[in-house]
Amino acid sequence: MTAKRNLASEPAERGHKPTRVSGDRTREKILNAAETLFAQHSFDSVSLRDITLRADVTLALASYHFGSKEALFEAVVARRANVLCSLREIRLSALVDPTTRDLLDAFMAPLFEKARSREPGWRDYLRVLARLGEQDRWLEILSRHFDSTARAFLAALQKALPGADRHDVARGFVLVLESMLKTVSCHERVDTLTAGAARARDLDRAYPTLLQFAVAGMESFDRRDTDAARTTVRKRAKA
Repeated sequence: MTAKRNLASEPAERGHKPTRVSGDRTREKILNAAETLFAQHSFDSVSLRDITLRADVTLALASYHFGSKEALFEAVVARRANVLCSLREIRLSALVDPTTRDLLDAFMAPLFEKARSREPGWRDYLRVLARLGEQDRWLEILSRHFDSTARAFLAALQKALPGADRHDVARGFVLVLESMLKTVSCHERVDTLTAGAARARDLDRAYPTLLQFAVAGMESFDRRDTDAARTTVRKRAKA
């Protein structure tokens, strides 16, 4: 959790009297610097001093606003998680009797739209997100800032796939999340496999492929279609 601010006690920087505006500006500078460094390097290899040097603020100010490197890291995650979850929830609330494709698109599209935008910081943030999924170490942070929205989509997917085992749907959804993060972080394995014919950074081409792959995988769990197809085959065999 981030530290609560009391402007009266905030350390002044370079002789300037602190104000709410300057305090907010300082906080954003620290968050931006931390986001960039955490995207480029592992959490353990980045120090609080590295962050303050990049942000051009004192160590005391970083400690005042965030308390610790761990709290600062969570604040980096939370800042854009709030934006993403809001966009996803808006899309989910607008759907009426959604299909699997509708739901997966509503969940994944906001992330890709931000990745393709020119808004500062999003590319770095997406690399941070990809790192979060690599270890169980960050499960609590993911849970606090993403699980509420993710569970709403998971419940909707289970409703859209009534013939599927709910555990299969949950595991499939996690696999979709992992594929989404690898794709949006522009991991260049596809570049090397295709000798550059397919490019990881071409998200306009990557997203439809990912969506088709995810929909097909999730819908394969729904036994209604499988059972109906088997019934049709048996009826034809008897005819």
